[in-house]
Amino acid sequence: MSKRADQRHLFSDWRDFGREYVIVVLGVLTALFAQQAAQSFDWRQKVDAALADMDQELSNGDGPEAYVRLAIYQCLDSRLRQVRQATESGNRAAVRRAIAGIDLPLRTYNSFAREAANSADIAAHMPARRMFEYRVVYSLMPELDELHRKELVDLAQLRSLPATGGALNQEEKRSVLDAAENLILDNDRVRRASSFTLRHMRDLGVGITRAQLRNNLADVPVYDGCLTRHIKPMIDLSPPTYSKQARS
Repeated sequence: MSKRADQRHLFSDWRDFGREYVIVVLGVLTALFAQQAAQSFDWRQKVDAALADMDQELSNGDGPEAYVRLAIYQCLDSRLRQVRQATESGNRAAVRRAIAGIDLPLRTYNSFAREAANSADIAAHMPARRMFEYRVVYSLMPELDELHRKELVDLAQLRSLPATGGALNQEEKRSVLDAAENLILDNDRVRRASSFTLRHMRDLGVGITRAQLRNNLADVPVYDGCLTRHIKPMIDLSPPTYSKQARS
């Protein structure tokens, strides 16, 4: 075989090898791109589901609860001060009547949806700005839940005043006044936290489910007739921290 024939044969081998190499590389790249596209689609679905879960938790749970606390804030504050005034007089019957007008909704403030997104690493695939907005909304849920549990303890102390026994003695006065003052302070803290929560829910574009709001209001029928119907001024006590355009 001549030298020229050997060169043609070698060139043909390299050409075949190159063609096969390109086919293999293109096949691998196509598979990688397809896998990446599938994973991206899968994460997109998980992110959308996580966002929907958080929206539902806020609109059906935490949001209506915060709204009700703003609606009853003024009435609850006024009635607690009536308890304090009646206690100063020592009239047991008057104090008991005033205490009968105090009640609290039995609800919990939850962050399960956000915790689930974090634990499943879904939050890492969300737009950073969007996740920050949800973190802001959820930031006071632990405080609201803790405050609510404390309120229930103080309410139990308030209601523990015996119905009989004549005028209040000093120990009973101190017990009632202590519970009433704690409830006044906690009611104010809950108002501020609820206002913050609803303001940032509004910035996120998350509304409140009306049916759940009615259910929450039904928990405290004692305040029928003295609810604050227009709570927007309470929500707008301070301006939002970011504009709506930031969500786009």
